Amino acid sequence: MTPRDAASESQVRAAIPSASTWLSANAGSGKTKVLTDRVALLLLQGVPPEKILCLTYTKAAASEMQNRLFRMLGDWAMKDDCALYHQLSQIGVETEFDTAKLRHARTLFARAIETPGGLKIQTIHSFCGALLRRFPLEAGVSPYFSEMDERATKTLCQDILEHLARSGHRGVIAGFVEFCDETALESVINDLLRARQDNQFIRDQDAICDVLGLRGLAHEDELVTCHLFETDLDLIVAIRDALYSGGKTDQAVADTLSKIGCISYDTLRTLQDAFLIKSHPFSIRSRFPSKAVVTGALASIMDEVQDLMERVAASKQAELSLYLVHQTLAFHRLAAVFLPQYELEKQIRGWLDFDDLILKTRDLLNNVQVADWVLYQLDGGISHILVDEAQDTSPLQWQVIAKLAQEITSGEGARGSENRTLFVVGDKKQSIYSFQGADADAFEEMKNAFCKQLALTKMPLNDRSLEYSFRSSSAILRVVDET
Repeated sequence: MTPRDAASESQVRAAIPSASTWLSANAGSGKTKVLTDRVALLLLQGVPPEKILCLTYTKAAASEMQNRLFRMLGDWAMKDDCALYHQLSQIGVETEFDTAKLRHARTLFARAIETPGGLKIQTIHSFCGALLRRFPLEAGVSPYFSEMDERATKTLCQDILEHLARSGHRGVIAGFVEFCDETALESVINDLLRARQDNQFIRDQDAICDVLGLRGLAHEDELVTCHLFETDLDLIVAIRDALYSGGKTDQAVADTLSKIGCISYDTLRTLQDAFLIKSHPFSIRSRFPSKAVVTGALASIMDEVQDLMERVAASKQAELSLYLVHQTLAFHRLAAVFLPQYELEKQIRGWLDFDDLILKTRDLLNNVQVADWVLYQLDGGISHILVDEAQDTSPLQWQVIAKLAQEITSGEGARGSENRTLFVVGDKKQSIYSFQGADADAFEEMKNAFCKQLALTKMPLNDRSLEYSFRSSSAILRVVDET
């Protein structure tokens, strides 16, 4: 056996396929190599290719993973015994290999190529699409559905918005546009499509206030009533006159106050501009009024002045809360009319978007009447699941993965002495797809969930890593943290 450096030893330890492993490591530390080595070692152990499922987030990553694996297996097919044994030792094969076993290693490339449908190295969307096509009746989808790309989704959403704007729902569209300009509309619609899985859209303002924990204000007039009084007009005049005796800043504020003629919402906004810091909208201007004005013209009424400024500062917080309520209400009202039309248009065309693939697969695997049968029909069951780029996996996608891995994590339903494992690799610091629903926090949450399911014990290895061993009746799970 040839010596390996510390980094290689860590990669070998993580690639050992006899136990489930959760690997968190920095960029450039060889995470994808570990995953590729692990698949190769599973094949060396005689695991049928159809029982291995590799999931990743992007098509480019799936292609890279497949190319690496086939390049490795193809290289094995061409090496002599000595060179092949040396290469196998570098990825963690510790047992002695006789001629027959080396010959088996050379056949893996052809076996992987000849596997019906090929090795399952694909994005989670591709996997879900293939699963739905295989079980369309159970999933409640058309057997002939087409997958929508981003361009088709964008075009359909634009068509629906234009249709709604010319229909009896034009008021809903107009109310929403007040809070969203054209440049942000596409992003808002994308957020709406992702949020539809919750299926809780409210059209009542009081209910929105309850959800947001806000009370008491329904419109701008109430905002004024709660924070300004008619007697404040005389106080504002007194402040204005006093400020003219101060410096440039005082006089500029006095000019602003001179525009006030009555108590109204515009008056409240003018006072906010006069008294509050624009970069910190809830804070009163520092050193205002100036010391000369405070100790001079305003000395006798400074308590009333301070009270007015504090009420104006409080009004800004209330105003933003009210804005949030109206914005949320407009969003929910749009969702209530947009989403049914969106679903109808897709159904007419026989389309499923990317989120549909995940949603309908999750629902299929949660259907107690057919889920067990569907999982069994996946080539008699998937024995080894490997997840790459796990930091970019959304909570909804984790639900699908957890369902696929339920036998591994629960320890139930063992198929004889067959070893079954879960391998997850990622680095939440590299999460870049939050705009598509990825949730880096879910990476840690799922790790903790598997910890609880598989009975955690800690094993410190060295200064750079910590390995956790999870033991259950059917699996051992290690967590290797190479941060």
